[in-house]
Amino acid sequence: MGDIRDGVIVISGELTIYPGFSFDQFKRTKFYKNQDGVRIIYLDERQMIDNRAYLISLIFRHGRLYMLSLICCDKEFSEIDEPKRKILHDHILREFKIRPQEQFSWGKISSDYDARGNVSSINIVYF
Repeated sequence: MGDIRDGVIVISGELTIYPGFSFDQFKRTKFYKNQDGVRIIYLDERQMIDNRAYLISLIFRHGRLYMLSLICCDKEFSEIDEPKRKILHDHILREFKIRPQEQFSWGKISSDYDARGNVSSINIVYF
């Protein structure tokens, strides 16, 4: 995963995300497909991080990465069982010795379940 405790995430061995990562840097990667840096950017296909498959989205603010959202899709969950994915996300964070809501000097990592949208994700927010 990189050094997640320092905010570093390596996606599919090809894209390294870290505090201060800019939209201009993203534009120089193979993942850039003329996306708008103002809207949520969804990476095509499932991406690998530490041998786990994720659906990944990025949000940039003022040209800098604000949030990286990860949805683990190693296991499929029915719509009614989506809250169980949060349990999986909590487990993944525990593997890295991270609490489900932990703050660092560079940002925070949280395991969240949005009941209204019925989606669970690991969210990495950069300050």
